[in-house]
Amino acid sequence: MAQKKVVDSWKSKVWYNLVSPKFLGEVKIAEIPSSDEDHLLNRIIALPLKEVTHDISHMYTTVRLRVEGIKDKNAYTKFIGHSASREYLSTLGRRNRDVLRVILTTTSKDGVKFTAKIVVVTAVPCSTPQRKAVRNATLAELKRIIADTRFGDFIQGVLYNKINPQIHNLIKKIVPVYRVELYKTELFEVFDEADVVELDRTKKAREKAVSDAASADAAKAEETQAVPAEEKAAVAPAPEATTA
Repeated sequence: MAQKKVVDSWKSKVWYNLVSPKFLGEVKIAEIPSSDEDHLLNRIIALPLKEVTHDISHMYTTVRLRVEGIKDKNAYTKFIGHSASREYLSTLGRRNRDVLRVILTTTSKDGVKFTAKIVVVTAVPCSTPQRKAVRNATLAELKRIIADTRFGDFIQGVLYNKINPQIHNLIKKIVPVYRVELYKTELFEVFDEADVVELDRTKKAREKAVSDAASADAAKAEETQAVPAEEKAAVAPAPEATTA
């Protein structure tokens, strides 16, 4: 019996140059294999920022890129978010410090909608009014900066630590501050929203079905309890006669 020839699918793959977004220099940052351009399009790649900037201080920051176009074996990417590692964030909290988090979903000057998450670590314990004042001041300043800045410029400022000092200098007037870190951004993408809406509809339909079934069971139980004892006796079968 003739043996089937085993085809190595890896050899059929083509290597593409992964290119960073324009505001990150539009430079080659990696090579990724794919058997088909359609399989590569819209693929999400997460990699350390130091692979883009070649700065060792960026090793704790991860950027997320989506492939949005392919031309001449070059895969051009779109920035969709970044995050600081949990290990790094865990080093900020210490005894006699307060850690305050602020989350903001807003739109940049050029109409890009995204979410920004920032953490403020104070150098001393704070009172409740101080925490509230710090959160309000951080939120207001972050809104102002984003509204006056294009998305690419804002992300550059975040990745190269130009936004954090602006907020730090403002809130240190309220309470001594140890560190301000804009630790995560997430881009809002329209085609993702459609998926979320569809999942939400399915979830609501399932919840409604469960609720209707529970209501029907409850109504049936109430009807059973409402039957008087006399009626139950009337409908109960008579005992069979016994013969001597």
